[in-house]
Amino acid sequence: MSVHLTEEEQLQALKRWWKDYGKTVVVAVIVAVAGYFGFTSWQQHKLEQAQATSELYNQLMRSTVPSGGMILSDSEKTTARTLAGQLKEKKSSSLYAHNAALLLARLAVEEGELDQAVTELRWVLQNKPDITTEQVTRLRLARLLIAKQDYTEVESLLANPVNAFKSDYAEVRGDLARARGDLAAAKNAYEEALTGVDPQVQERRILLQYKLDDLATNQQESAQ
Repeated sequence: MSVHLTEEEQLQALKRWWKDYGKTVVVAVIVAVAGYFGFTSWQQHKLEQAQATSELYNQLMRSTVPSGGMILSDSEKTTARTLAGQLKEKKSSSLYAHNAALLLARLAVEEGELDQAVTELRWVLQNKPDITTEQVTRLRLARLLIAKQDYTEVESLLANPVNAFKSDYAEVRGDLARARGDLAAAKNAYEEALTGVDPQVQERRILLQYKLDDLATNQQESAQ
């Protein structure tokens, strides 16, 4: 007797299997196919969103290039603010949106609107920026608050910098100490900042040395 099923037996076995499991298989296939197309549609939607956001950001960058002269006209600033606002609304957690807010802060500083600049920088920190953007934003916010003579949270903003920003943070700690009249602490902070500067970044080394020299002059005058 053959160990292989006859064609008729195979057909009967297939019918029984289909009766028991056929509907389940069909449903599983339908769900899998629907899930696949749903996933690909979602991917396509995300891609289209990313492309639209990228294009909007490119428009923003083009709008910040003065069409005449060295500074933006009022109408160019209005366009930049509108585009930046749209980016912030589209995806607040994106780098595009964070950069847009940093641009708005810069424009606000140029207009002397320090409170508005502070608001923009706080918005960046509240919307989960990457580590580099966070470090830059903390520095800018600390400098703004020092300029506003609002020292309450500056120390916390300057706490625990990553290695790449330690020199910058030390400099701003020096600015804070000087603003508070603690010249000795300011000197220590500026020296720390100068030690951490890349030797090739001459402009920053010159600036820090100037701050130290100016600090020494003030200390001498205070001692007289």
